[in-house]
Amino acid sequence: MLARPGAFPDPQTPLAGRAAYTTSKLAAIYLVHEWARRLPPGIDIVAHNPGLVPGTGLAREAGPLARFLMNVASRPMALTPLADTVDGAGRKLADVILGRTEVPSGSYIDRTHVARSSGESYDESRERALFDHLRKIGA
Repeated sequence: MLARPGAFPDPQTPLAGRAAYTTSKLAAIYLVHEWARRLPPGIDIVAHNPGLVPGTGLAREAGPLARFLMNVASRPMALTPLADTVDGAGRKLADVILGRTEVPSGSYIDRTHVARSSGESYDESRERALFDHLRKIGA
């Protein structure tokens, strides 16, 4: 189960932080898929990946070398289509929320378009199990 206490043996390490980050993203996609099946028509839910957005502090808890590399690499990347500004990423998300970018409920949006997320993120039994577990612990 994704929500298992003690899943990361040394939670203070950068490796554990990255594992927790990626696991939380997988869990979020699972929940988007499950909610999309359960919500009534007209109420939509999507997962949104803004892409690389320098200046958001993503690497703030990483080690010194990783922070340095992120700072050095992000400057030139910010000038390419591989990255976006905070304002640009926000506008793209707002376009999805306001319906200016039309997407079906349950979709994974990669910056501006529907994309397929990882193969592992499509597992209805895990999606249902996580949803049911969270309802149980939240009740």
